[in-house]
Amino acid sequence: MSFSNFFHNSIIQVTLILCSIFIHESVCTAQSKIVGQVVDKTGKAIVNANVLLLKSVDSSLVKGMVSSQAGTYSFENIAPGNYLISSTCASHAQRYTSRFSVGNNKTQTDLGQLKLMEATLQLGTVKVTARRPVFEQKIDRLVINVENSITAAGNTALDVLERSPGVIIDRQNNTISMNGKDGVVIMMNGKLTNMPIAAAVQMLAGMSSGNIDKIELITTPPANFDAEGNAGFINIVLKSNDNVGTNGSYSATLGYGQGLVSGANISLNHRKGKINVYSDLNFSQVKTTPLLAFTRRTSNNGVITEMYSSTDRHVTQTNFTGRLGVDYQLSRRTIIGALFSTYNNKFSMTALNHNTIKKDDQLDTTINIVNYETNRWKNYSGNLNLQHNFNDDERLSLNVDNIYYTNNQPVEYFNSYYNNAGTFIYQEDTRSGKNTPINLFVSALDYSKKLSKKVTMESGAKFTNSGFTNDVTYEKHEQSQWVKQPAGTAKYKLDEKYAAVYTSFSIAFNEKTSIKAGVRYEYTVSNLGTAEIKNIVDRQYGNFFPSFFLSRKLDDNNSVNFSYTRRITRPTFNALAPFTYYSNPYSLITGNPALQPAIANMVKGDYIFRKYMISISYTKEDNAITGFQPKIDSVTNKMVASPENLVDQKIVSLIISVPVEVNKWWSMQYNITGLAQRVNALYKKEPVTLQQANFRINATQKFKLPKEFSIELSGFYQSRSLNGISVMQQYGSLDLGIRKSLSNKKGTLVLNGSNLLNTFLFRPFANLPEQNLYNRGNLRFFSRTVKLTYSRNFGNNKLKSKRERPTAGEEEKGRVQAQ
Repeated sequence: MSFSNFFHNSIIQVTLILCSIFIHESVCTAQSKIVGQVVDKTGKAIVNANVLLLKSVDSSLVKGMVSSQAGTYSFENIAPGNYLISSTCASHAQRYTSRFSVGNNKTQTDLGQLKLMEATLQLGTVKVTARRPVFEQKIDRLVINVENSITAAGNTALDVLERSPGVIIDRQNNTISMNGKDGVVIMMNGKLTNMPIAAAVQMLAGMSSGNIDKIELITTPPANFDAEGNAGFINIVLKSNDNVGTNGSYSATLGYGQGLVSGANISLNHRKGKINVYSDLNFSQVKTTPLLAFTRRTSNNGVITEMYSSTDRHVTQTNFTGRLGVDYQLSRRTIIGALFSTYNNKFSMTALNHNTIKKDDQLDTTINIVNYETNRWKNYSGNLNLQHNFNDDERLSLNVDNIYYTNNQPVEYFNSYYNNAGTFIYQEDTRSGKNTPINLFVSALDYSKKLSKKVTMESGAKFTNSGFTNDVTYEKHEQSQWVKQPAGTAKYKLDEKYAAVYTSFSIAFNEKTSIKAGVRYEYTVSNLGTAEIKNIVDRQYGNFFPSFFLSRKLDDNNSVNFSYTRRITRPTFNALAPFTYYSNPYSLITGNPALQPAIANMVKGDYIFRKYMISISYTKEDNAITGFQPKIDSVTNKMVASPENLVDQKIVSLIISVPVEVNKWWSMQYNITGLAQRVNALYKKEPVTLQQANFRINATQKFKLPKEFSIELSGFYQSRSLNGISVMQQYGSLDLGIRKSLSNKKGTLVLNGSNLLNTFLFRPFANLPEQNLYNRGNLRFFSRTVKLTYSRNFGNNKLKSKRERPTAGEEEKGRVQAQ
């Protein structure tokens, strides 16, 4: 099937499905109207009171509005059913109507007057509880409420991401892709981490999900976001505590999969007067025995050479992360804050590799390798923030960050060679080393002002100075000493600077139509070289990155959105640095200093019907950077895997979000992503074109049971997809979690089972007969795992309003949340 035919047929099928859903909903909806008036105890109309229409069965929100100058309210186009009205306003207590019914034939229900009484309760005695779904689909992002997911308990941040809609984690090569694109940028609490993606993967693999509030998958970022990342941003929002006094929470996890799984985290918060001090500390340790197997085949002068490799690994990954922050309110309008964060991730492995080489189906050589590897990432980061609100409509924010990373990766190889008869031939011992300190200095100034009732302006500037020294060594053991090999030894130095300015305008034409348009300009200077070879990379380039968003509310049930964005993906530090990793003497993984930045243009449209959403987008990315791609020399039988630039990549995506509330104790969420991919690449300077249609389904079932028990069943299925010139075979996972609330809901106990069917298996496959390339892999990084997690809150939990520190998009956020 051609790319265009697939796209056409997919749109028709999905449209028919959605139309049937929407028609069914519409048929069942009568044109009913509910009216009434909100008054005080004297019968005087109350203006701008909050009026909510709720389902009587579970008090879930149907619609909301504020009362008019006459205190009246009106809800139109209401489906038949049983409802309640709730109303409240400042200095008045909340009041509910009695339950009432809306029938098929009744055109108007008049509830008369609803009297609100003056509030007598003290704020400190009020307890507010909100339930959020696991998945929330918004205009520009999908929000995963990790805290509300039972199956996330006891897992790492990487585990949660791996099960998120449209996200694929390559643990072998430490890469993250989203909706078929590799240019993902990681943010923490709305701020760029500025870390290599390999370091981000390692950090997330050790971060407990117990410290995460939510994860935001932002596919269409506006101009005030960095232009980096064609796939968008993954924003990990850590838990915050806005209560008065001293309080916090802690949790502990113990489980078993391929080995012992353990973790713990604690967070503390102290708020008093003008000062707020907060901190958290996390520890995790996971022991696994991953299995990796590869097969490759080449032809040379009529001789077929096949190589089979299997690796039995014993891995221990230990991670510490910590934060210490303070906010101080200098005045009513000015806040200054400082944040120090750190992590220490140690990956240690012992592996036994068995390799056989056959020629014309006859055993030629056997190689057994004992492999010892340590990969340690350390990070220290400091941030200073100053925010000043000139007034309610004008804000200035200054951020200064100093960030330091170091990566140390020594690897030892003890290779034993045997002939076709199994007789020992010789021993070859080698070792490689990689020591990479990375320094970044980032400063950013952001300004926003509401120019009028309908127009808001945002502008800002940013400067980043980054660099690393990459000291790579490769040695062989010869005559009782280690001898450096010039071919694999070098010291690389990168110096990269880029400056950016942006401006954008948000315009609300009326209650139904709004736009946000902006442009960002970034200029980059990058130089990579060694003492022997200067200017391996020497680039200076500038680019404009426009963005445009249009939102139109058709009526109370229907709305549409349209957006256009242009993005850039710069090569990561790890991809540029020519490190070396040998899985065996004939297989090398390395960087690629010749990588070019990639530019992507994307258009996207959304249609929202009530809580359902369908989104379609088209992306064309020139020089798309893809993960480690295999190249095999048929003469030497050696394979080199390195990141590569594709000629281009075209992706059409179709995303459907369907939440379903069966009743007050049973709810479901389905997120379906369909992709049509077309890749144009070069393999040894020969053109290669591949295309593939694939889909991913994420489903969650939540059950609320008596006696504070709840159950969550979740899973996903990913069909075969493209990864550069390789095809990734289908895989999936099924997870189950059972939660019990303890001791006045301050404590919880969660029993969690993940990958229950043991189907989380990666199977990359490259088969290009005309290019003499055949390479297949089977990678299992973890099997089914069962974990028990205990969590508890402690301290003073009197409610206090949060100190306002709005972002530039607060108005847009409010509009989305109201839909």
